[in-house]
Amino acid sequence: MQILHFLFVVLMTMRRKNMEVKTSGQLYSKLFYIDTAILCCVVLAMTVFFFTSTRNRFLEQNLKYMGMMSESADSYLKETSDIAEYIHEDLYKSSMELNDALHYLTDGPADYQQYRLDTYFDSKISEYKGIEAFFLDAFQAYQSLSRIMFYSYERGMVTEYTRDGKSYKRFADKVFLKRVESGDLVEENCFFYLKEIRDPINMQVKGCMLLGFESGKFESIRQYYSRAELAVFNDAGTVVFDSNGNYKASEIMEAEDAGTLESFLGAYVEQSQTGRYHTISYLEKRLASAVPMPVILMILLVGLGALALGETFVRYHLKRLEQRLDRILDGMIKVMEGDLKVRIPSNRNGDELDVISSYFNEMCINLEEHINKRYLAEIEQKNAEMAALQSQINPHFLYNTLEAVRMMAICNGDREVGKMLYSLAVTFRAQIKEADVITLAQELHYSKKYIELFEFRYPGQFQMLMECPEEYLQIPVIKFVLQPIIENYFIHGIRMKETDNFIRISVEKEKEEVKIVVEDNGIGMTETELAVKNRELAENFMEKQASIGIANVNRRLKAVYGKGYGIHMEARPGGGLRVILRFRPQEAPAGEGCRDREN
Repeated sequence: MQILHFLFVVLMTMRRKNMEVKTSGQLYSKLFYIDTAILCCVVLAMTVFFFTSTRNRFLEQNLKYMGMMSESADSYLKETSDIAEYIHEDLYKSSMELNDALHYLTDGPADYQQYRLDTYFDSKISEYKGIEAFFLDAFQAYQSLSRIMFYSYERGMVTEYTRDGKSYKRFADKVFLKRVESGDLVEENCFFYLKEIRDPINMQVKGCMLLGFESGKFESIRQYYSRAELAVFNDAGTVVFDSNGNYKASEIMEAEDAGTLESFLGAYVEQSQTGRYHTISYLEKRLASAVPMPVILMILLVGLGALALGETFVRYHLKRLEQRLDRILDGMIKVMEGDLKVRIPSNRNGDELDVISSYFNEMCINLEEHINKRYLAEIEQKNAEMAALQSQINPHFLYNTLEAVRMMAICNGDREVGKMLYSLAVTFRAQIKEADVITLAQELHYSKKYIELFEFRYPGQFQMLMECPEEYLQIPVIKFVLQPIIENYFIHGIRMKETDNFIRISVEKEKEEVKIVVEDNGIGMTETELAVKNRELAENFMEKQASIGIANVNRRLKAVYGKGYGIHMEARPGGGLRVILRFRPQEAPAGEGCRDREN
């Protein structure tokens, strides 16, 4: 902006030398093109920045989802592994069911049935619990358990149990035996855990249980995190689940062993292992940070909107500068023609053109003073007379006038106006006539009158509560500490569309310290805003240009009572704000109370 102003000043000088040139269109065009180029570069940089940030955000989100998918798949494997372990342990906890299983694995059908009958009669139980009941209970207890196969090493018999309570027997073939030996326990939509069954007396292995679980759960997990791919396979290289299908399990295992899995897949990879099962979650790098087309279009539209808005602002700003320059030049022409009363508006923008305008106005004033000394003396005399008249309107006169207007309103039957004027008069008198230190009763009284003024402004929209024990009323306090807090609530905190607003002022005392709590259920402040405001209050920070308010009251409290006192703000439970004023009272001033003094 300094360069722009310098160029305009140079142009003004040129026009002063050549007054026939009245337009600045050429300079306007140059500055417009330069600003447009800069604006395009800024918008382009912002668009690239937002696009890059969006890509990074999508990458971070997709990697997070991939990790969550890997955790879910691994959690399912751990859950099924634990279930298989629980079932195996439960079998050993019941001697009847374990013995039934051992006889089923070693005895022929006739001997097994004879064992069951003998056990039933000898134990004199109402219900015999064999291996079928045990497996049926397991199916009912674990919904993810889909199949159970019972394999006898001695008999070579495989018995399969399903959730409907049915069982199917067959002799083990070579393929089955090879899969059991290699641990390749995967079938369509099902994967198994092998649990050997030993005789607890001699610890000989009699057979095994193959506990099968649904592999369709992995498809549900993968669909929830759709961008990433999921592959589950066992140590033998047999696939349990593969959402992609473009890679062989053996190739993935080779790359995993070589430590080149990420480069082989060209993706970000999460891998884990539970027992004999491996989980590979991967997200292709070209898709990991891909931004959806609607998001790209939205970024471009926002960029174009920012460019259009910025272009409008540039045109408007340059037009204003051109108009201000023309006003200065027109003023110079009028002075050259002998008109010393011309004035150019200044002190509106605080830039160099305002400085030039101000100097130009001072020059005209000085010239006019030298020419019109007699008239100026007469004007000064009249100004002195006016100042003398104004000095007669003092605060006492204004207060008495308000009191006279109030009495007239009451006499005319308008008690509401009289009440409002009384509250205004009491508030006005408190600010100009009371001592610097008053009693707490007086401060609460004046605050109540001040709040009554807002009752006229916001009728029926809020309630006011004041709570102060009688023994605290004569505590001395510096005046004018509550009114700024109350005013802050009505300016910034009250909810204009609601009628259940309230403001409560209560007084508490802890040892030698007095606390005045101003509490409301208004808009309140965020935790960040409260932290910043409390830090400023603790550091006794107040902007030079700020009006009288919370910071001013805080500074006065610290100046009178010490740095350990002042104002603290906190959020009110249920919404709103609590402003706490802390001070340590000194001796109360003699002869002051909460009643109004007569004039």
